[in-house]
Amino acid sequence: MELLHTLTFDGMPLFNDFNTNVQTQLWIVARYIQSFSLLIAVVFIHRKLKIRLTLLGYALVIGLILLSILLWRNFPVAYIAGQGLTLFKLSSEFIICSALMIAGGLLWIRRRYFDRAVLSYILLSIAFDIVAESSFMLYRDSTNVFYMLGHLFYIVSFFLIYRAITVTGLRQPYELLFRNLANSRDLLQKERDKLENLLDLEESVLVALDADAKVTLVNRKGREIIGASEQDILGKPWFDTYTPEKIRETAKEGYTNLINGQEELIKYMNRPVLTVTGQERLFSWHTELLKDETGKIVGSFSSGQDITERKQAEELFKAIFNMSPIGMYIAQDNSFRMVNPQFLAYIEYSENELIGTEPLSLVVPEDKMFVRLNAIKSLQSPKGQLNTYDYRVKTRSGKLIWFLESLTSILYDGKRAALGSIIDISKRKQTEELFKSLSLIDDLTGLYNRRGFLTLADKQLKLSNRMNRGVTVLFADVNKMKAINDSLGHPEGDLALINTAKILKETFRESDILGRIHGDEFAVFMAGSDPAYSENIIRRLESKLKEYNATAKKPYELSLSIGLSASEENKPYNLSDLLNMADQFMYKKKREGR
Repeated sequence: MELLHTLTFDGMPLFNDFNTNVQTQLWIVARYIQSFSLLIAVVFIHRKLKIRLTLLGYALVIGLILLSILLWRNFPVAYIAGQGLTLFKLSSEFIICSALMIAGGLLWIRRRYFDRAVLSYILLSIAFDIVAESSFMLYRDSTNVFYMLGHLFYIVSFFLIYRAITVTGLRQPYELLFRNLANSRDLLQKERDKLENLLDLEESVLVALDADAKVTLVNRKGREIIGASEQDILGKPWFDTYTPEKIRETAKEGYTNLINGQEELIKYMNRPVLTVTGQERLFSWHTELLKDETGKIVGSFSSGQDITERKQAEELFKAIFNMSPIGMYIAQDNSFRMVNPQFLAYIEYSENELIGTEPLSLVVPEDKMFVRLNAIKSLQSPKGQLNTYDYRVKTRSGKLIWFLESLTSILYDGKRAALGSIIDISKRKQTEELFKSLSLIDDLTGLYNRRGFLTLADKQLKLSNRMNRGVTVLFADVNKMKAINDSLGHPEGDLALINTAKILKETFRESDILGRIHGDEFAVFMAGSDPAYSENIIRRLESKLKEYNATAKKPYELSLSIGLSASEENKPYNLSDLLNMADQFMYKKKREGR
């Protein structure tokens, strides 16, 4: 483009019919190509351009521009005779100067990639180029001083480019080449040091093997575990040196088949390492294959976690778990994951039948909500705090047994799980129930004693009050009890009390609460306050007494003085008031002779 610009001047032998406008157009196109090529070169400094495609692009652009200027004559006018430079020419000079300044700024930002002398020549060349373009914005014709100055500055700019590229790049290539190599070597060493530092910071063991299973890399953690220096480990055959003899041949054969593509890679496996002291350490390995650019397997890279202590702890836990005299289980995701033999003995199921089933499926329906709430409370309690609770389960044979359970949260297979320990307290519960019944039952009659009657009746009364239901209380004592004891003796008096209790049991419902509350005094608590039912129950009681007297043929007649009290619906009473009311009513009837 520069050559064509020169050949279009007056007096040149090839082009005689082109005016000053064409010369200026060719000049401005050359400047555009120069400035934007320099800018693109800086932007693409780290990218590899496709030479053929780049040359084709330049040829296409230049060809179209030349056709536009020389043949089609539709390129923007740059110079008008008698008037000077057009707005297009002046605007283009500003654009070209801007592109050159941006290129210079980018070069300075990326100066570490250039030789200092080369960078200086290029920046000075850009500076003189900008001054030259500024001069070309001020002339009116080719005889103007700014026109000449512009060309002089332009010559200096080209000379500096010549120094930067030709002298430094061609006449002193070795110095530039070795400088680039040194920079690359230093950068590579820094990156290598950085990588080695990162590998040494890793707490996993990192090992790389070549195709012959020889060690090509081992990090600090690996050297510590093996107990040898990097120089002693690198180049050694891994399986022959650091694999226990019992699995050595199998491991070597497997690796050879893997390299040859005869076996699939098992990425995750547990395999021991033999240290220089002869100790075996168990590792959990994650392995990946190393391949060259053709896809051929050239080695392997493995990272390993030392799980020796964890494995020992797991084996100890399993031994304790399986030999424990108490039942134990592990539940996760609402299903059994492990159960020990004692637990299976308790519930009479096999391990296969239980694994995967829901723990609450064994609990009786009445206790399920209680167990769920206590289990949640236990799992949310601080570490070290033990919560225990008891509940009933149904065995495979249908027998109900009582469990006392403590639950704690653990990690199992990397996820949160529950560890439960249980003991069978069925016998203890039976003993407790026996003691409880003995403390509430009257030894002579088998009815509730005073404590038992008051305890159960009070609970039933509170329930009735919450439901706005009335209740009825009957109070009775055996007539002429003192006379029976005095004339016939206390054994006969006890028999009279026993028979009275028997008649009461036959008369009242199973849901009614019957008690001997003192000596010859009895009480009955009935849910409901229907007067008709109360009258009917008294008639039935009197009928039972008559039947007894007719068949017993005792020297005395068994009879009762009876008093009744009732609470109204929506008008609650306490138990003491109801008993007092029934007692007063009974004595009132006695005084009246009824």
